[in-house]
Amino acid sequence: MIPVEKALETVLAHTRALPVEEVALDEALGRVLAGDVDSDLDLPPFRRSMMDGFALRAADVAHAPARLAVVGQIRAGQWSDRPLQAGEAVAIMTGAPVPSGADAVQQVEKTRGLDGGRAVEILEAVDEGAHVAPAGSEVKAGQRVLGGGRVIDPATVAVLAAVGRGRVRVGRRPRVSVVVTGDELVDVWHVPGRGQIRDSNGPAVLAQARWAGAEARLIGPVADETGKIAAAVREGLGADVLVLSGGVSAGAFDLVEEVLSQFDVGLLFTQVAIKPGAPLVFGRRGDTLVFGLPGNPVSAQVTFDLFVRAALLRLQGARVVSRPVAEATLGEAVRNRSGRRSHLPARARWADGHLLATPVPTQGSADLVAHAQANALIVLDAGRTAAAAGERVPLVLLGSFLERDGL
Repeated sequence: MIPVEKALETVLAHTRALPVEEVALDEALGRVLAGDVDSDLDLPPFRRSMMDGFALRAADVAHAPARLAVVGQIRAGQWSDRPLQAGEAVAIMTGAPVPSGADAVQQVEKTRGLDGGRAVEILEAVDEGAHVAPAGSEVKAGQRVLGGGRVIDPATVAVLAAVGRGRVRVGRRPRVSVVVTGDELVDVWHVPGRGQIRDSNGPAVLAQARWAGAEARLIGPVADETGKIAAAVREGLGADVLVLSGGVSAGAFDLVEEVLSQFDVGLLFTQVAIKPGAPLVFGRRGDTLVFGLPGNPVSAQVTFDLFVRAALLRLQGARVVSRPVAEATLGEAVRNRSGRRSHLPARARWADGHLLATPVPTQGSADLVAHAQANALIVLDAGRTAAAAGERVPLVLLGSFLERDGL
């Protein structure tokens, strides 16, 4: 049984980025940017008005109120080649180019129209440069705007569009096969008979893989029979990653390790000092990564989030592959008697400027309903058997943090 850090280190050491491909910008959301991106032009590319108002010479209104002749109007997208002369002003809209000769913009709220719009009274003086964004004040041409290895979000899409990247180089999506084993499992469309349950691990792991950017397909549920598991593994090994759930413990019908050995999968570890999820298998066959997750639903989801997700992101070239860890104040006492690093479901929220974590009552690693209420995991190391209310603890923020009371 190896420590959590060593297990993750082993997984990442055997995970190499997949080839890069190019996609259209409107297909890039959620992909991992391959390589740095530099701007192809200055941003803004011209002196830009930051306000609706009047472009003018600051010296002309140093002794306000001052009357100026209005000699035109410039809207966003328009360009004026006429230099502004002393005693003149141009009506200007937010985002429009400031004409040569003007060195400031006074906002419209501090002006008063005269003579049917042919003149304007500037009610307050304005400093040179006021409300004008100089060309290149945000970004200079050739300047780095995005670093490779980041997951492309909507703000990243905006930057890519602004610098003319209509096509984007990204890491290829990993192909994932998910195999779920268990005699007791029936699919979602069936009413379980005696001793049966619906398969929740298959859909959950499939969703987790897709949430991490992978292309995933489900094989199963598969009965606890060596031949049937072998057939599913044979099919699944054609992917970049094979994820099995169930059959990895020490019971008489836990057959996954035996089957993997038939396919010459080199196992790198078979147990991790973690709760939930100690019977966790990881190995390789050629370039295919193989994970064997526990069958209990919460164990499968937690170990996927900590280990498989990290591998899927690294395959796509991501720099950051693990969930963020924050420090939180405990709302209630928690215990850890497992002798392993424990990850306890919690609801985290901001309270008086601090992160407060309240444990979610749970019946254990099969209680998927309780886990669905959590937006974080309280972490207690193996040597920390308890933590009292008010103590500070590490907190893994799950992907649902912002959606489940995280704000």
